[in-house]
Amino acid sequence: MGPRNSIARIPPTARLVVALGGNAILRHGDDGTIETQYLRASRAMSHIARLARAGHALVLTHGNGPVVGNIVLRNEAARAVVAPMPLYIAGADSEGGIGVMLQMTLGNALRAAGVTRDVATVITQTVVEADDPAFERPTKPIGPYYPAEKVAAMREAEPTWVFVDTPDCGWRRAVASPLPTRIVEAPVIERLVASGVAVIAAGGGGVPVLEGPDGALRGVDAVVDKDWSSALLARDIDADALVILMEEDRLYLGWGGAGPRAIERLSPDEASDLVASGALETGSVAPKVAASASFARETGRPAIICRAEDLEAALRGEAGTRIG
Repeated sequence: MGPRNSIARIPPTARLVVALGGNAILRHGDDGTIETQYLRASRAMSHIARLARAGHALVLTHGNGPVVGNIVLRNEAARAVVAPMPLYIAGADSEGGIGVMLQMTLGNALRAAGVTRDVATVITQTVVEADDPAFERPTKPIGPYYPAEKVAAMREAEPTWVFVDTPDCGWRRAVASPLPTRIVEAPVIERLVASGVAVIAAGGGGVPVLEGPDGALRGVDAVVDKDWSSALLARDIDADALVILMEEDRLYLGWGGAGPRAIERLSPDEASDLVASGALETGSVAPKVAASASFARETGRPAIICRAEDLEAALRGEAGTRIG
């Protein structure tokens, strides 16, 4: 890893972990068809292919919402016919499905760009701790909305589930969102990257698992934030930089107001203070900034938050927001 007391420059050919949001595949308001998902993935991968052509080693991570939400909806709709699967299996399902779309579209984009590079998807397990406070306070909504009169029946059918009332929409299941502590497949991913493979991993934050004293793993119903998993993976494979993509061109203070202020650079401590101040949207931008600050602080290497079309400029320090 780089020095912890200074921020290293990004080499001309770097090892990068690039985190795509779930909207790289499917956005709210889309028709949800595979054709639409494939089209969005193709657009995103055209930008990634340029990084490969420039010689960067790549690991791609990705969100899985609203894809995993649709899997859960199908799960619930067929409950009377097919035994429902646990949420962590639905997450693995989304990792495989999104992974194969990214794998195909990135492969196609690489060929179009004249780049010869293998692409592989790794279904990734992410270790979380059973005593994480998040398990005592489930806050992440998942699955369909239920009318109040159906919640009692659902609680009887699934006594361990927690439900939260969403104003004007109905009741939803809520699950924990614990912090990741280890990416099980990180050594495998590191070896693949070292051999020249572009890797797709940690989809949706990875499949959350608990690790027993003997090292045995078992799945647990939870949702791991993909930006935190991406930062952890980037640290463990010795990445030169973490890049987190979003729809806006950079971070803004006062976003949505009359005069938003663009942020071009933050130190890790400034980024953490900004998150703690509550000035950022808790459910979307704040985790990106917090995870980026953690990576930059622990490794002495930069994290960048930008949009896909600005990737190359952001690596040069000409676009996006750099933390570190």
